[in-house]
Amino acid sequence: MKKILLLIAAIVITASSASAIKYKGYGEVNGGAFIPGSYYGTGGMIGISTSHGVEIIDGLFAGAGIDANYVTYTEPGHGKYSVDESDYAGNFAIFAEARYNFLRKRRVSPFVGMRLGGGYEGVEEQGCFYFSPAVGVTINITKRFGLDASLAYSLWNGSDKDNDYGYNSDFSKSFHGVSVRFGVHF
Repeated sequence: MKKILLLIAAIVITASSASAIKYKGYGEVNGGAFIPGSYYGTGGMIGISTSHGVEIIDGLFAGAGIDANYVTYTEPGHGKYSVDESDYAGNFAIFAEARYNFLRKRRVSPFVGMRLGGGYEGVEEQGCFYFSPAVGVTINITKRFGLDASLAYSLWNGSDKDNDYGYNSDFSKSFHGVSVRFGVHF
């Protein structure tokens, strides 16, 4: 185990000393639809995210970040005369991100991105797997600064045990989001 950690440290130090590798950061806000599945009703979501890492080669970013979202949804009422109630929760994820800009030397460049990680899903209050691909466009204002806009899908998938009425049962819930992200890169 120590040898593996030393090897990884040596690779990181060697790679970071290369002149082609540059620091890059992203900050984004998002808004869109939150689709919690068959039991709950659709709602909305707003959030912020940031990721920081390195540009390995021109246009290829690899890094890590955090994503925090406030979500609203409708929870069905129980009983004969019940009324559906609006509710809210928070979703939080820590992720690794890869992003590739196709035309990096141009002022306007399309990109694709992928986030994978884990976090906390607040509707069912459980830990979850986080997956979020995105497609978008970058507008480069200077060599190091620009604006980004993208269309993203997000999945929070968790599983837990339920102990209702003395019966234990495993369950898995998937929560989905479709959002528009606006941000800056530096």
